[in-house]
Amino acid sequence: MDEIVVQPWLLRLSLWVMLATAVALTAAIVLARLTRARRRRAMTRRVGPLRQDVLALVSGEDDGDSEQRLSALRGPSVELVAPVLIGYLSKIRGTPAQRIVDVLVAHGIVRRARAGLAPWPGTRRARSAWVLGVMRIRDAVAEVLPRLQDRDRGVAVTAARSLGMLGDAEAADELLRSVAPARRGRGDLPVWVVVEALVGLDAGAAGAVGRALDADDPSTRTAAAMTAGRAQHLSLRPLLRERLEHERQPVVLAALAEALGALGDPADVGPLAGLVADDHPRSVRLAAARALGELGDDRARTALGALLADTDPRVGELAADVLVGLGPAGVAEVERRALEPECAAAADLGLAMHSLRRTAGRR
Repeated sequence: MDEIVVQPWLLRLSLWVMLATAVALTAAIVLARLTRARRRRAMTRRVGPLRQDVLALVSGEDDGDSEQRLSALRGPSVELVAPVLIGYLSKIRGTPAQRIVDVLVAHGIVRRARAGLAPWPGTRRARSAWVLGVMRIRDAVAEVLPRLQDRDRGVAVTAARSLGMLGDAEAADELLRSVAPARRGRGDLPVWVVVEALVGLDAGAAGAVGRALDADDPSTRTAAAMTAGRAQHLSLRPLLRERLEHERQPVVLAALAEALGALGDPADVGPLAGLVADDHPRSVRLAAARALGELGDDRARTALGALLADTDPRVGELAADVLVGLGPAGVAEVERRALEPECAAAADLGLAMHSLRRTAGRR
């Protein structure tokens, strides 16, 4: 094979180009940091005189003067104060939050947020959806809903969280549809994002959640089951039980088990005890064990105690941990099972964890 010969001047030129590039990047980073620091100081200087009014408003100690002064701001001061007030809205509730909303409405923030949902850059669409949600502008639901299928995934996720804050049950169907993949790569939102939003909706969302338990898409069924448990939709318990009998997807079975545990009916001990059998995947068995711990009656403790002898150490260890978390009755079950050789390892671990927690609690 012929050797490739590189001229020395070409090597020197390459080194100089690399050096110049490194210097330029370093200079750009330093300049960006200096600019950011200068802007931060300028913002602090300009917001400083308004700080007391902002704190009075968010703390609920305003006698009306601070709200009036903040509502009367004009020009660049509004652009400085509005993001600060919007940031506080995610942390406070009640009268202070309503007063902040009144100030923001006076400065046209709602109108600008509605306009920002149009085909602007993704960051602006996401920010607009968030502002409408955190301000609890309930009549903006119809405008935020289309953004669930936005071409920008960040916008779609923010829209889902915004709808959860708005709380309108009318958004439930679209939220559940956003879990399944749609055309051109849209949809397919993370299940936890959609569940978080659904839990924030009004109780009227139970109907849509119940229908989604029979959806073709497993992720949609998973989201519906998780929502039923976390939102305490007690009316959906019969549908969850029916779905449990026919479901074959492990991830959905695990979600159904946890939902039934969260709804807390001792009548579900039997079906859940069937899910801990070793012919089910580990994920389903672990979820069923946790659900039995949520129910916590005598039959649940007995079923968990039998798991201490399971051939899968992870299942036995979890069962022991769940039992000792049930209080004296659960600890007594573990101590009794510890005398059985096949249960000893899991039982000893559970009792050791219980002892450590008690020691930590006393400290």
